[in-house]
Amino acid sequence: MALRPLLIPRLAQPLLRPQRRHFFDFPNPTTPQLFTAARRLPHPPQSLYNLVSDIDNYHRYLPYCLGSSVTSRCPDTNSPTEADLRVGWGQFDETFRSKVTCIPEELMVEADASQNPLFEKLLARWEILPQEEGGSDVKLHVEFKFTNPLYSAVSGAIAPKVAGVMIEAFEKRAKEVLERQELGRR
Repeated sequence: MALRPLLIPRLAQPLLRPQRRHFFDFPNPTTPQLFTAARRLPHPPQSLYNLVSDIDNYHRYLPYCLGSSVTSRCPDTNSPTEADLRVGWGQFDETFRSKVTCIPEELMVEADASQNPLFEKLLARWEILPQEEGGSDVKLHVEFKFTNPLYSAVSGAIAPKVAGVMIEAFEKRAKEVLERQELGRR
């Protein structure tokens, strides 16, 4: 008896193809990831800018930041021009140096660690926007791409939350520091 090929209707064929499921949602390896977060805070813009540019204290309130220190300052303005950050989560613990650009008249602080071998790109930018009715909008933009595919895979699980968690921590820090300063002036 000859075996006849099994005829499967065309509509059922896609159901028989093996489906792939991924444990991690891997980021696209060819493009950097970009995350933004914003908050309206009831504080003066210059006070918020001073907090953002105080990189030496990042480790006191930013999640995943285990250490922070300014390694170089502008001789004219004393603004940070270079800083080391130590970040970690789980088994990952890395220290990297960033080139820092502070533009007080624009209320903007930018840190670029793209020259570090850990990243193909890492750019973080804080912007403070004064509001006519008082207070300020604080915006954080984080754009990054790791050189290590394992770090990229792991970051895919937490990265979408990082900017939001960072701005929440900044909001809490602003409330603690700036409200304490207000009480001291009374």
